[in-house]
Amino acid sequence: MKKRRLGIVGLLVIGMVLVLSSCGGGSSKRLTKEQFVTKANALCASFNKEVNKAGDPTTPAQAIAYFNKLLPLDKKLVGGIDKLKPPSSEEANVNRIVALGKEEIARAEATLAAIKKNDLTLANKLTAENKTKSTESKTLFNKLGINECAK
Repeated sequence: MKKRRLGIVGLLVIGMVLVLSSCGGGSSKRLTKEQFVTKANALCASFNKEVNKAGDPTTPAQAIAYFNKLLPLDKKLVGGIDKLKPPSSEEANVNRIVALGKEEIARAEATLAAIKKNDLTLANKLTAENKTKSTESKTLFNKLGINECAK
C-alpha cells in the first residue's frame, strides 16, 4: 500500500507542476522580464493554492478524483504560461517549459487511465518519468526567477 501511495503522491506532485505551468494572459506585446515573472508567479500561486486544497490521495478512488480535479488546472496553467509573451531572451526557456508541461500532462492523463484500470505498475512507471521532467521544469523556472512554479 505504501508503494501505491508513493506513486500516487509522486504523480500528484508532477500534476501540480504542470498546472502551475499552464495559466496566463495574452497580449501581442512582449513583457519585460519583471512583468513576465510577476504574471507567471501569480498563475503558479493560484495553482499551488488549489493543489494544496486537493489534499493527498491515499486510495485509487481518491487519486482518480484528484487527477480529475487537477488535470484541467494543469492544462489551464500550461496554456496560461504559453500565452504570456516573455522577453525574447527568455523565449527558448519558456518554450521548453511549455513543451515539458504538455508532455507531463499527457503522462498524467495516461497515469489516470492506468489507475482507472488498476495498473499500478504502469502508473508508477509514468510517475517516475514525470519526476525526471519535473526536475527539468523546476530548474528552468528557477533560472527564470519564477519561484512559485518551482515549488
